[in-house]
Amino acid sequence: MPRRLEPLRDPVKLHFDGRAIVAERGEPAAVSLLAAGHLAIARSPKFHRPRGPACLRAACDGCLARVDDVPNVMTCRVPAADGMRIETQNVVGSVDTDLLRMSDWFFPEGMNHHELFAGVPGVQQVMQALARRVAGLGRLPAGEIEPPREAHRRQVDALVVGAGPAGMNTALLLVKQARRVEVVDDALVWGGSARALPGEAAGPWSALIEAFSNAVVMGDLRLRMRTTAAAIFGEDVLLAGEEGLELATPGTLVIATGAHDGVLPFEGNDLPGILSARAAGWIASLGVELGERVVVVLADGGGPFGEACASVIRGATLVKGTPLRAGGSSRVKEVTVATASGEQTLRCDALVVDAPRAPAYELAAQAGATLAHEPRGFVVHTDEAGRVRGRVYAVGEVTGTALHPAAMARAAAAAVESLAPPAAP
Repeated sequence: MPRRLEPLRDPVKLHFDGRAIVAERGEPAAVSLLAAGHLAIARSPKFHRPRGPACLRAACDGCLARVDDVPNVMTCRVPAADGMRIETQNVVGSVDTDLLRMSDWFFPEGMNHHELFAGVPGVQQVMQALARRVAGLGRLPAGEIEPPREAHRRQVDALVVGAGPAGMNTALLLVKQARRVEVVDDALVWGGSARALPGEAAGPWSALIEAFSNAVVMGDLRLRMRTTAAAIFGEDVLLAGEEGLELATPGTLVIATGAHDGVLPFEGNDLPGILSARAAGWIASLGVELGERVVVVLADGGGPFGEACASVIRGATLVKGTPLRAGGSSRVKEVTVATASGEQTLRCDALVVDAPRAPAYELAAQAGATLAHEPRGFVVHTDEAGRVRGRVYAVGEVTGTALHPAAMARAAAAAVESLAPPAAP
């Protein structure tokens, strides 16, 4: 079972389905639940199969829950706070024993509820009512309706989307050019993949993290976390954050959105306890151990998170190969891996998969970027300076740049060196 490796510095008390949990203030609430032994946090909307956090970057539904009476909250994007109430959604019973799981057993080959008893008078209405109860993602929020907030429009000198390695490098170079830089990121803390590398693997990134931290503290740039660059409309960028919505028109736009965690198709890959290697790295960096028997699978093209995790997780087994199937009911209990020497089945209570990451190309595509499909996903193509068009640039893993300090620094430098003086407002 998961456990914390060190005492809490600033403990707070949460409640998960009425059960008290002690957590570290400010850490992702999903990590708080994992550290307390709750690998299954959610249920799939249709068949009510157990789900657990898999990516810790709001790209899966494994940590979706009701938080303080607000439904469908990604708990990996919510900081733990004293008195927070987290509830499992859409269950009859509890997250551990959901009676609606019977739908999965009755329809092992799948179910199309739109056609079930269709056209049968009386029965059809009953089945439709049942389908509405079984499916879905939670009840509407409780309490008063939140009033609409006014959206704003403003000019930004240089806007960097993403506070990971590429974004940090680019922002620091723009600051040296005396640009007024604003960095936005939808995570709880800045640093991206550089902070998800635990142990000795974090060393090569320490200088960059320190330099960026100093720039934030000195006010050399403006940093806004929990802020999403939701869309691009012509020259405008739609930003959504705790302050509301706004349209920002940047003189220079740098898209440094990084990459999505790799997901491999194998039987049982959605069981609680199966995580991406980057997510496992985040958890390890927060002082939480995933389990007693952790298997780390390094797939072809993966890295560097798997090996880094295996080096810091006590007793972890590192296997190079491709997962074929995972066994278990409410959580993963074993995995079969195809290796160079044949199939190997290993018992485990947590499975970490390091697969090739797919560039997070979506925002760049809205900006008009050319995309090239590769086995890992769509890669953004730019000119030699990283330019997408005009004064829009894409830098880092989104363009296929390797997650390496020198490679990230070179890509950022090429983009910033090509910039002409900012256009007059």
